[in-house]
Amino acid sequence: MVCFVRAKQCYNCSIICQSFFVYGFVVAISKTSEAMCSQVARLLKEERAKSGFSLNLVAQKAGLSRQTVSFIEQELRIPTLDTLLRITMAMEIDLEKIISKARKLAKNK
Repeated sequence: MVCFVRAKQCYNCSIICQSFFVYGFVVAISKTSEAMCSQVARLLKEERAKSGFSLNLVAQKAGLSRQTVSFIEQELRIPTLDTLLRITMAMEIDLEKIISKARKLAKNK
């Protein structure tokens, strides 16, 4: 089971209330998907290092926090498509090439 928390401000008492949603299903992630995610993170980190960009610069140009970019590179977070697009545009690299390369590397493992 997966729980999600949504915080919102209560208008009656001006405090933050939390709503909990529990979903009774699990989405399976294939080994190929997992390997691709791992390769995308590794490739993004390599590209950033190769271009000489700092985490702070990429985060600033992408409109993300430094921690978000760091967590993605460390494989602690799986980014959304929007986040991947922001990061690759900030580093001026092609997301399609990153995904294609990640797919090839994941299949070879």
